Amino acid sequence: MSKTKQGKSPALDAEIRLPRNVVPSHYDLTFHPDLTAFTFSGEEVVDIEVLEPTGTIKLNVKELKLKKVFVVSADGTRLDGKVTVDEKAEIATIKFAGTLGAGNWKFHATFDGVLNDKLKGFYRSHWTDESGQKHTIATTQFEATDARRAFPCWDEPDFKATFSVTQVIDENLTAISNGRVISQTVENGKKTVKFAKTMKMSTYLVAFVIGEFVSSKPVNVNGKEVRIWCVPGREKLTGFALKAAAFATDWYENYFEVPYAGGDKIDHIAIPDFAAGAMENLGCITYRETALLVDEDNAPHAAKVRVAVVVLHELAHMWFGDLVTMKWWNGLWLNESFATFMENLCLHHWKPEWKVWEEFALARAAASRVDALRSTHPIECPVHHPDEIDELFDVISYEKGCSVLYQLHEFIGAEVFRQGISAYLKKHAYGNTETHDLWDAFEESCKRNGLDVPARKIMDAWVFTAGHPVIEVREGDSAGTVVLTQKPFKFLPEEDASVWPVPVIMRVRKADGSFVEKKLVVGNSEETIYVGEKFDHVVVNAGGSGFYRVVYSPALNAKLTDEIGTTLDTVERFNLINDAWSTVRAGITPVEDYLGLVKIFAGESDPNVWAILTASVRHLHKLVEGEAKTSLEALARDLVTPSVQRLGWDRKDGEPVQDSELRAQLISFLGTVGDSEEVQTRAAEYFDRWKADKSSVDANLAASLVGVLAYCGDKARYDEFFKLSKEATNPQDTLRFLYALAGFRDTELLQETIEKCLSADVRSQDAPFLFAALLGNRFAAPLAWDYLKSNFDRMVKAYPDSGVVRMVGSAHSLDTPDLAPDVRDFFSRTKVKAGDMAIAQMLEQLDINVKLRAEQAPNLSAHLLPKQTASKS
Repeated sequence: MSKTKQGKSPALDAEIRLPRNVVPSHYDLTFHPDLTAFTFSGEEVVDIEVLEPTGTIKLNVKELKLKKVFVVSADGTRLDGKVTVDEKAEIATIKFAGTLGAGNWKFHATFDGVLNDKLKGFYRSHWTDESGQKHTIATTQFEATDARRAFPCWDEPDFKATFSVTQVIDENLTAISNGRVISQTVENGKKTVKFAKTMKMSTYLVAFVIGEFVSSKPVNVNGKEVRIWCVPGREKLTGFALKAAAFATDWYENYFEVPYAGGDKIDHIAIPDFAAGAMENLGCITYRETALLVDEDNAPHAAKVRVAVVVLHELAHMWFGDLVTMKWWNGLWLNESFATFMENLCLHHWKPEWKVWEEFALARAAASRVDALRSTHPIECPVHHPDEIDELFDVISYEKGCSVLYQLHEFIGAEVFRQGISAYLKKHAYGNTETHDLWDAFEESCKRNGLDVPARKIMDAWVFTAGHPVIEVREGDSAGTVVLTQKPFKFLPEEDASVWPVPVIMRVRKADGSFVEKKLVVGNSEETIYVGEKFDHVVVNAGGSGFYRVVYSPALNAKLTDEIGTTLDTVERFNLINDAWSTVRAGITPVEDYLGLVKIFAGESDPNVWAILTASVRHLHKLVEGEAKTSLEALARDLVTPSVQRLGWDRKDGEPVQDSELRAQLISFLGTVGDSEEVQTRAAEYFDRWKADKSSVDANLAASLVGVLAYCGDKARYDEFFKLSKEATNPQDTLRFLYALAGFRDTELLQETIEKCLSADVRSQDAPFLFAALLGNRFAAPLAWDYLKSNFDRMVKAYPDSGVVRMVGSAHSLDTPDLAPDVRDFFSRTKVKAGDMAIAQMLEQLDINVKLRAEQAPNLSAHLLPKQTASKS
């Protein structure tokens, strides 16, 4: 695809951007929230600088009623204003009874608003205590452009200012904001809470939370007080996040060589209703409960990883995003990609035994799947409307961006990379930057360390060019050479002549058995590399950090797969099978050849490699019926049973967490795709043990048992899971049992789950994900699709906008001949807010799945049918 360049369009400036003639420097904000009526009133005084004389001021407002607006000059001159609001542009124009001269003024406004139920702006959340009493919370979510829902403001990232917040609340409530509480007074049942002035920052980072909250004991980290907050009754779930936050705060300060600049406290707050995973508000980080609270002793590994990476991600933003901020939302990826990279790097140092970079291979693969679509987008692309900002919160901005940063990190070296980051943060602290500012810092760091690496050229190409290459490797005509040929990889054919400067790390095993590593930038469509005569084998993308695919010639591939367990490391094996499965989906590799490769991996020991193996077989399982399906189920059992027998059902003392994860993963696969009655029966026995004593069953296995028992479950099991979801004392169990309701096969039970998605039984933040799971269940899909079509307007009204986008994005699984045309027709007529990109990608993935079904299902059936159907184990 053609290179996308930065820049603002005329429409952007004319429609949604504010003029630069008035600049805020400080906001004094006072709020009076009413948690019974779900309303609030507010007053603000904003210090502004008028850069040139004007009779009007423009600023952002949405769903606020401005009551009184005036300005006062330094000499006391007051000018009253008349307000008109362009609701489409979300801009209030205030015309004053006179001219504001250049200089300093104070802008005064009073306003009223609603604590909405859409989980954005200043909104309401609810929780229920053990006695069944319902409680209300008022909280905020301002990124990207929703601070304007709470107070009139210059709601663009480069209008940085300082903020002083005051909350007037019921005296029994707690208030938390960006700064530390500096005073509290109580009068007539109302408590006035004043918070310390913040550092200079963007409006989207302002936050306040009001409700009945309790906190962990504070931990002091280099003079900063770190706490975890939650609703009463969940205090015992805060310990793990507190450890993660304490480690990361200290580690980041040392890594960046820049102290945390946001004050002397950092609060982490679990919110019962939260649309995203978390939000990096300065010193007042808010989270979905599952991303912060966890029972460390009884939670599966994945739940602890989830909490760790989210806490580490949000803390990284305190520097990269809060301290140094993108100038405009086209640079959103830089915030999110970098925080995603840092979460993994920090976790790698905190918990090296977790092997986080091996696990990240799954996230990189997910990004590469989207990036192989015609409808993908560059990591950085122009933003012309707020809806376009919301569309960029995807795997390209997070995981692909992280991947290209990691690719550079491994190519230039960890210390050279770190020095570049530190220099960038020190140079641009409290300011706003463009993408190239970071690349310049990397390039300067390379030069200081004697490296001749064109960092800016490399990163510009990867950030502004959509897609990624596949490198085909073959032996060259000259002895001791290999030829690398690159071309864009797409699932569906497309004319595209893009060529990337690919930072390639290559490992060569020489004839004498020794190894040599080569680093080179492959910038042409074909290059010949000398690797040494009579070399044994060559690994391109050694270590697996590159964001590109590799396909070897048959001869070179045979050398790698003959002794795959010793020739390739974990991520290299992952990439080999992942790239092979991608070529099946692209119609390049026959499915029967792929199954032959799968069998080579039968002795695999890593859960991440197995994740691709089992996911691909699970997808193939959906393509066949009858005897072919029975045969594939037997193949699945034959594939994984030896590993399950080796691992057993009980965790062994001292075993690595990867063995525990793999055991759970393969037992789940045996009990569902393998449809093993023996496994299903034993799963029920182990689940009974877990209910009696959670510590008696490995936490990773316990999570998998639920999926197996749903797959073979009846009405009694369904009712049990729903009851357990309601009674759960931690958020992970709540969601595990809730989402299991989408995994049954009985259509009457699945219809119950469908109906729950628009009932009080399921929170609006969770319902879209539950419904997405229903769309992915082949037994539920027709029912769920009919329900979605009939109730789509109700869903849009009930769910967060981002949840609707995620839900409809899962419709690519509806790839059967009767459903696929209907999906295309429906979305040709139905607009989804902030969903244009996601819908385009979903429809393209639907086409890929339909093509795979049409072209490969007959071959797969023919391949499977001659085999003797095995009895269930």
